[in-house]
Amino acid sequence: MNKKIIALAVALLPAAAMADVTIYGSIRAGLTSTDNIKTNFERTTGVDDFSSRIGFKGNEDLGNGLKAIWKLENGFRVDGTTGAGSSSGTFANRESFVGLQGDFGTLRLGFLDDVLTDTELTDFWIGPRNAGAELFPNYERADDTVKNAVKYNSPSFGGFDFSAFWGTNETNVNDNGVAVDAKHTYGARAGYAANGLMAGLAYQVATDANKAANKDDKSLRFEVGYEANDLFVAATAQQERYYDGGVDEIKQNAYALSASYTIGQFTPKATYSWLSNDKNSDAKDGSKQFAIGVDYAASKRTTLFAQYGQIKYNSEQEVTKKVNGVDVVTGRGDKGSTVNVGVKHNF
Repeated sequence: MNKKIIALAVALLPAAAMADVTIYGSIRAGLTSTDNIKTNFERTTGVDDFSSRIGFKGNEDLGNGLKAIWKLENGFRVDGTTGAGSSSGTFANRESFVGLQGDFGTLRLGFLDDVLTDTELTDFWIGPRNAGAELFPNYERADDTVKNAVKYNSPSFGGFDFSAFWGTNETNVNDNGVAVDAKHTYGARAGYAANGLMAGLAYQVATDANKAANKDDKSLRFEVGYEANDLFVAATAQQERYYDGGVDEIKQNAYALSASYTIGQFTPKATYSWLSNDKNSDAKDGSKQFAIGVDYAASKRTTLFAQYGQIKYNSEQEVTKKVNGVDVVTGRGDKGSTVNVGVKHNF
């Protein structure tokens, strides 16, 4: 009875009141089998969610070429589990904002993707939420959606555009409990897209990232890609200087190559990426990864996928945990892999 009342109420709403609101989403699930550092080098197999989400977006014409825009997007898990971040079940846990759009460009305020997240041409994989998501290229450690953020995107000038981003966590304590000024993330990006050619250059800083809270993480990324006649190819290069909450700066370079080709309903694809050892120490903390897969377009909205990814660490890795205050090795290895098969339905 309640469902009938709700359906009748929706049907009676004026069309104009609903015209500027779009409901969209993607439900994704699959079977995953993984063996890597995040699983103590023990193979785990199960059904996982692959970043399902539902969103609401809309706009209002304010006149004189100006529009108000908004979006609320929510991640959830269809496998019955809960997690943190975009799988926490809280409202608007993915990119969500309100803003203005006009001839000057687009200005948004809210929970926003940073400029590195806008620069991911070589990452076209659907990854599971569990610990085994080693399909992604090596360079995405710093990519994030940032709270309390503002972002500007320019209009396109003959294919060229630029964006600027700033966000703060509004706290005076860093991850190590050290008192600091409010921690900021800021960056800028220049891009080009025309005639199938795409390119982007992004620079981003996260302040007060080390243990003493007086040094910053810095990332510089360049990407280029081309798409035409069912073929897509892309390459990425990045230099990152970061502290990972520690004392010493870690400096690493990362590179990735990706390609796909659509043949009828099938799209085979592949990525190869490598991460250098720390340039500031003797640590052999780099790795090499590859992923291969195929998508099958069962319809315009439904895709079946199969994926295999492997990571080879430059040295044997140890997984430890504290037992009575002492580090105990619980797993070790120099190679990990994951296999995923699943289905994605967009609406």
